[in-house]
Amino acid sequence: HKISQAFGYQRVETSPVEKYNFFPRSKDFFNPKIENLVYIDTASSKKIVLRSQNFLSALRAYIENDMDKRERTTRWYYLGPTFSADEKALSHVYEFGMVNFGEPSAVSDAQMINMIRAFLEDLGVRNIIFEINSKGCSNCDSNYHEVLSSFLNQRKAELCVDCQQNIAKQQSKQVPEGEEYYSVFLCGNAECREVTNTAPQIIDHIDDTCNKHLTSLLESLDELEVGYVLNPRLFDNQKLSNTIFRVIAKSETPEGGQQDIEFGIGGRVSRFVSKITEQEIPTLAFSANLNSILNFVEQTGANHKPAKTADVFLINIGEMASKKSLKLFWDLWKNNFRVAENFGENGIKNQFKMAEAKGCTLALVIGQKEAVEGSVILRDVKSGMQEVFPVERIIDEVRKRLADD
Repeated sequence: HKISQAFGYQRVETSPVEKYNFFPRSKDFFNPKIENLVYIDTASSKKIVLRSQNFLSALRAYIENDMDKRERTTRWYYLGPTFSADEKALSHVYEFGMVNFGEPSAVSDAQMINMIRAFLEDLGVRNIIFEINSKGCSNCDSNYHEVLSSFLNQRKAELCVDCQQNIAKQQSKQVPEGEEYYSVFLCGNAECREVTNTAPQIIDHIDDTCNKHLTSLLESLDELEVGYVLNPRLFDNQKLSNTIFRVIAKSETPEGGQQDIEFGIGGRVSRFVSKITEQEIPTLAFSANLNSILNFVEQTGANHKPAKTADVFLINIGEMASKKSLKLFWDLWKNNFRVAENFGENGIKNQFKMAEAKGCTLALVIGQKEAVEGSVILRDVKSGMQEVFPVERIIDEVRKRLADD
């Protein structure tokens, strides 16, 4: 929440149930492997489905509430379950993501990437790399499709059966232009990957406007010192255009090698949004599986830095000390300090753990001895160093220590 506020994003909460007719296709927006919506039987003839992805629900909320007329730029983030089903089972994923409506500049692309980096680093994730590509715009498509089609036709015999069938669909115009050509880049077959590794790169065929956007993005990432690599094989399931990015982290395998763990994918979705809404709305979005991120943090033992919810934690030992702490809490609060306590917990070790969990800089300890003498132990939570001060001096001393922090 602190990070989202710093970057100007507000949380949007949407219903887990949606009208079917809002979704133009059942295929999931960011994950081509999930293809089936979950339908709910109703007494009326209207089709109702469980939310397949938060982005589409956020887009529906943006349109229905005329947000484009209320503000020039809308920045939202979301957390919530999404649902899908196949012939065997219903499944759900807890999704984290964000969307930016109204900002077309490459700098806003870089700022979203920077926010994702801040979020992951706050969870303790290190060695973060962003893979970057550009699919260009509709003006770039025709030139690249012609070049790519010629290349794939020459190498078609080396591709798997599925990719050959997809190319045949494309050539017979059973699908939108270019869709199945791009699907070859998503194939996991080793032979197909070897072919696409030598395929013409789309960034060599984008127009001047798209090239300028990509260059500006990379320059902005350099300025932010964000780790990235250009990946000309990075494509999606046809919803993204222009900027595409994927966030990964390097992780050790049980055998001692390294593997890439993918957290999420994002980029410009303006063209897709215009097809749904028939409005030209510059739109940037990112989606991640929060369960995968948290599992990675747990399995790798990432050093999660606790969110700082208070500056000072009051620790009391005994009934008399608790009463003195009540007065001290009130004095600290009146002086605008962020203070936390747990007067119902007498175990000193547990209270110190609470202070660490809340990210507190200082702990103020009052025991029976301090309660009688009118003193307070001021302890640095991180270093463990502590001093004793008269209670009438403690406010000034806390202010001084926090100013130096």
